[in-house]
Amino acid sequence: MARPRKSTGSALATGAEAQVLAARLMSMHADAGLTIAMRMPLLMKGAFGDSRGQREATKAVTEKVSAMLESSFAATQATTAFWWGLAFNPLGQLDLATAAVKAADSTLEPFARRTRANAARLSGYRR
Repeated sequence: MARPRKSTGSALATGAEAQVLAARLMSMHADAGLTIAMRMPLLMKGAFGDSRGQREATKAVTEKVSAMLESSFAATQATTAFWWGLAFNPLGQLDLATAAVKAADSTLEPFARRTRANAARLSGYRR
């Protein structure tokens, strides 16, 4: 029996999804750099007793913990959906690349959302 070949359209769609993911990752890196640059003076003031700086430090830690928990939940959900789909359709065409892109995208989304919001809040720019 001949092995089914992956269609070109599926490969193109996966490539496009990967490019969108890479662009979002680059945007997230830029927002993270801006957030770090804008937070450093506040955190330094907080180290010397400024209440606004201490609140910012608390907010940073709280956001990182909640983003990590949300991200791990999303990664688990995406991976579970992939394996359940494989279990219920074992003879179907396995598209591991698309599943990996979806898992990575859902894992990065909580961090990307928070870095965008922090960059906008700290720079005074509203998107």
